[in-house]
Amino acid sequence: MELARYLLIRYLTEVLGFRLESEKDDYLVFLDGANRVLVKAYFTDIYEEAEIYKKINELLQQDCDKAYIAVAKDALPLIDPKHLKTLGVGLISVDPSKGLEGVEVRMPARARPRPAQQIDIARILSAVNAAVAEAVGRESRRIEEEVFRKVKSYIDKALEDVRRELAALSDRQVPPARPAQRAEAQSPTSITDNEWVKLLRRRA
Repeated sequence: MELARYLLIRYLTEVLGFRLESEKDDYLVFLDGANRVLVKAYFTDIYEEAEIYKKINELLQQDCDKAYIAVAKDALPLIDPKHLKTLGVGLISVDPSKGLEGVEVRMPARARPRPAQQIDIARILSAVNAAVAEAVGRESRRIEEEVFRKVKSYIDKALEDVRRELAALSDRQVPPARPAQRAEAQSPTSITDNEWVKLLRRRA
């Protein structure tokens, strides 16, 4: 049955364009775009219906986006397509005697809904609080730097004004105080120098 497995891998990779990611026991893991496709390669000489459905149930327990069961063509009469359709499991048959043309997708798999991830409220709140604290810290530092810059600018300007005033005072010359001038005593005019007296004398 190694030939059937080989043909199955070739068909999925070369014809359908899947990318083989890993192989483990009967499971083949492929990537189809963003989908993780799991194929249960169940090839045996003698098939039993109960064993086939057991393999299908095992397949349903696996984590994947799409699931297929691949069997030899002889097993098809033992599988109910309606049951597989209900489960969303795809069906692939392989006839090794026909080579690659003997591989056929009998039923496509339906994308399986992934379980919704639980939201970790505590983790989200912690992340939000950390982001807020970081933003507040940045804003506080910005305000401190702005206040420091303004205060420094104010002090520098005040010091410069003081320096200019001191320089102006040192350059200014204060004139010496003048001694008080004593009022010159004026002697009274002699009566003989009076013009009226002279005139009266001439008329006498």
